[in-house]
Amino acid sequence: MTMGTDSARNRLRVWPAGRVAAITAAAAVTALVPAAAFAAGGGAPVAGDISTVAGGKGPGPAPATSVSFSPCGVSFAAGFVYADASETVRQVSLQGGQLTTPAGTGSFSPLGDGGLATRAGLDQACGTMVDGSGNLIIADGDRVRAVAAATGTFYGQAMHKGDIYTIAGGGGTSPADGVPATSAAIGAGGVALDAAGNLVIAGGNLLLVVAVKTGSFYGQAMTAGDLYIVAGGGHNGLGDGGPATFAEVSAAGVAVDAAGNLVIADRGNSRIRVVAVKTGTFYGQAMTKGDIYTVAGGATSGLGDGGPATKARLAAPGGVALDATGNLVIADSQNGRVRVVAVKTGTFYGQAMAIGDIYTVAGGGTSGLGDGGPATSAEVGPAGVAVDSAGNLVIADGGDARVRVVAATTGTFYGHAMTKGDIYTVAGNGQLSYSGDGGAATEAQLNDPVSVAVDAAGNQVIADLVNYRVRVAAAATGTFYGRAMTAGDIYTVAGTGKRDSGIPAFLHSGIPATKALITPDGVALDRAGNLVISEPRGIRVVAVKTGTFYGRGMTAGDIYTVAGNGGIGLSGDGGPATAAEFFDTSGVAADAAGNLIIADAGNDRIRVLAAKTGTFYGLPMTAGDIYTAAGVGNGLGDGGPAITAGLQPAGITLDAAGNVVIADPGHDRIRVIAVTTGTFYGQAMTADDIYTVAGGGTSGLGDGGPATAAELTAPSGAAVDSHGNLVLTDLGFADVVNPSVRVVAAATGTFYGQAMTKGDIYTVAGGNPPGFSGDGGPGTSAQLSSPGTVAVDGTNLLISDSSNNRIREVAG
Repeated sequence: MTMGTDSARNRLRVWPAGRVAAITAAAAVTALVPAAAFAAGGGAPVAGDISTVAGGKGPGPAPATSVSFSPCGVSFAAGFVYADASETVRQVSLQGGQLTTPAGTGSFSPLGDGGLATRAGLDQACGTMVDGSGNLIIADGDRVRAVAAATGTFYGQAMHKGDIYTIAGGGGTSPADGVPATSAAIGAGGVALDAAGNLVIAGGNLLLVVAVKTGSFYGQAMTAGDLYIVAGGGHNGLGDGGPATFAEVSAAGVAVDAAGNLVIADRGNSRIRVVAVKTGTFYGQAMTKGDIYTVAGGATSGLGDGGPATKARLAAPGGVALDATGNLVIADSQNGRVRVVAVKTGTFYGQAMAIGDIYTVAGGGTSGLGDGGPATSAEVGPAGVAVDSAGNLVIADGGDARVRVVAATTGTFYGHAMTKGDIYTVAGNGQLSYSGDGGAATEAQLNDPVSVAVDAAGNQVIADLVNYRVRVAAAATGTFYGRAMTAGDIYTVAGTGKRDSGIPAFLHSGIPATKALITPDGVALDRAGNLVISEPRGIRVVAVKTGTFYGRGMTAGDIYTVAGNGGIGLSGDGGPATAAEFFDTSGVAADAAGNLIIADAGNDRIRVLAAKTGTFYGLPMTAGDIYTAAGVGNGLGDGGPAITAGLQPAGITLDAAGNVVIADPGHDRIRVIAVTTGTFYGQAMTADDIYTVAGGGTSGLGDGGPATAAELTAPSGAAVDSHGNLVLTDLGFADVVNPSVRVVAAATGTFYGQAMTKGDIYTVAGGNPPGFSGDGGPGTSAQLSSPGTVAVDGTNLLISDSSNNRIREVAG
């Protein structure tokens, strides 16, 4: 499925068949209005305004090792390491080790050119440098961007201090000599400045230069602001010893040596190559001005340490740097090493080196992470490398989600006491996107929070899917789920951060929930206040207190499997729930009788775990057994028995009357199973039958008109607010690409800052191209990205803005 233009910056998750973002929400009885919900200027939030209440790690300052990110590049300038992490650039101080974020939001934000860099969207920021004016230059996937250090004119543009601007790329014209830099379509994996101040860009199969002034460079007449090809684009194969523009290259990174030569990390050819800026002898080779040469790599077997660099084997080098001596420092990515090519004979990095030979200085060891020990005994996954002003090697260790340093001397760097030759983590906590437990929820990092619910105390309960945890943002200070919590802070209450490893892990019951392996697709609270977690293989429960639930004794804080035998499939109806098979459960809710209503998404049905013996949803049920209550038919089945209807369910909830409300993304509808005969949502309904209450229409978006005449696109979550309004998430892909949260009014009145008519549908958040923006303003001006679930928090709405890794709130 294609999503239209600029898809790299405006991503949407497209779920496989039978899998939509998990959803469920329990109605709150206590309102929660976190401090983050207040507008930037202070005061109470305005009805309809949106804010982030959990996730969205702020710019700091914070201890660098407390933050999670996976660096794909690294540079050093003026006392700071710049660790590039795709959607942010992180800055770590050499003195003290504090981290700040000078650019990027960490979410799929709008481009943001001409505005604050901290509010801009970055896409693939894997190369950085600081120019002579102090501007931060970022290689950002399809463009090169500058964050102005001061107000002035740079790269031919008027710039304001702290704002971000595109200075190359982002256009539609193919790169060619003399093309204006900002009109060209480029790739940018790395960036450097040459001695003249020209911008040099590692652009994949091209090495490009943007002239900073009009003159002659690299043997060409160049005009200020225009783009020129200085290497690559040829069809002569490797092309060593010939003109660089006739050669084939695969430039992942670039550096400029003391002689002005361009040094390329040629990932695709597994070499380090040099474009000679003048005729002479460099790296032990006679070179001709404008020609290209291999100076390291090219062998097909044997690592080659201790021998000539040109007879060594490199594997997809991700970056290259020059140290103060002029030695080449290489991130030999797929060999798991940082390697050095000596520019002269001497002792470097604690090793005797011979001119032209290559040596491993970090990585290749077998002692695991190895922090605090010799760098050559450690394991590393280097994506990029730099050398700081103290001579330390700085490694973007993407494989271990850290920035690491090999100390050049014994001393204190980045807030850590270090021993010469040893390796240390100076930024990153080793997780891909997890941090913040025990601190403010708004400063935490979430990773695909697909579901949110509100418990009876007003705490937000979050299914932090790709962190494999359930986390709680506390509404008040107290003890919840067996943990002491402080109001406004966030805590893990289930999961270890490691993925559910299969049947044994899923069936492991009676252990502390924080020691269990989980894959939380959805969260809810049952009638006793226990935490209920839907996972692909079934349902698990974390006991809120010690007692008997679901027919078994449970201990407070421990986790128990209550439905599912660990297998993937469809079996077990009419028998014990723990003997049944499920396939990708995506949501769960508890009804008034205490039964668990389960969206068994992969099996296209709603199933019920009976809490007691009786008749429910038209079926006689026995306590502890599992039953299909809806979804065995092939057609839509509206107006008939739910059991014979066709469904592709995602999220479910219960309304005040006890009706089961189902987000049915497969049919682009919100549907209701009536628990009793009566009139609901403007329709006469018969007990145990199913009805469409929103979606399925042909009038497009349909805002301001009847909900059943509107078109929905894969609605994945549903809730009912305190006024009885139906609230839903609408992923909005296909033709619209405008993810939103929408409300079907239960009565005529004003809700979420809008006048609404009974039975009509309205957008209250999003409805714009996917991305992240709008906090502090009207929800309808905001951008969302893959909203999964919606919950009710008193008068406010909570949205799991999953691809933005945030929980956001719309004030009621």
